[in-house]
Amino acid sequence: MQKVDQLLSEHDLAHHKSAIMASFKSAIKLNKTNKDETDIPVGSSKIGGSPDLPVGWEFPRYEDDYLTFMLQVNLSEAKPYDKDNLLPESGIMYLFYEALEQPWGFKEDEGCFKVLYFDGDMEELERKESPSSRTEFVAFPAFRLSFEPMVTLSENPENLDFADEEEEANYFDFRQELVQPKGEDGKVVAAHYMLGEPLNIQDDVLYELFEGGKDPVLLFQIDSDEELADVMWGDSGMLYFCMEKEDLREKRFDWVRFTLQCF
Repeated sequence: MQKVDQLLSEHDLAHHKSAIMASFKSAIKLNKTNKDETDIPVGSSKIGGSPDLPVGWEFPRYEDDYLTFMLQVNLSEAKPYDKDNLLPESGIMYLFYEALEQPWGFKEDEGCFKVLYFDGDMEELERKESPSSRTEFVAFPAFRLSFEPMVTLSENPENLDFADEEEEANYFDFRQELVQPKGEDGKVVAAHYMLGEPLNIQDDVLYELFEGGKDPVLLFQIDSDEELADVMWGDSGMLYFCMEKEDLREKRFDWVRFTLQCF
């Protein structure tokens, strides 16, 4: 709360505090800890490295090669931070993407990503290296993932009326610093998180993907991140993986939708 108050004061928005706080949407921040992958227990949450797949599962393919493993989330580790009770209680979610070619998620890009879900015996898991024969974007450096609650905001909260364009610009700057702050080294911290409001770069992500849909949810937002082999999505962009709330409740991860946005 101290950080929020400080940012509100810095951006001359303290008089909107009640309306802004009422517009907060809960999310789960993904924090990276650099680890030798051999020190990350099988089945633990991580980004990069090699996935811990059930015996018999294969890497998902796209066109003539294999998708890049992005991350896995052990839901027993993330669930305590799921304030809106949207995620399954247990199991592992895996995310794969064509990280070399970086498709945008258009209709012709079908199959360029895959979200898998396993909710069985963790003793069945084995660490599986990518079978890809290419030399780039086969695997990213491995980081252990930990979680913490965070708040996000819509670009256009319904209950906020700004006095002028300057105040509206202050709100956008406030939102940016709240969701994508700078670290102690002065560099922007990658905004990797689950749930909450997407940090749109271009159009409204949820509207773009679910025009006419009902109750969409941001499943994963993956930022450009120099620590992941200096990876950049387009021009300092974001990957957004979303689904409708009912599909998440029913664990229909084949129904996830995706888009890439960049500057």
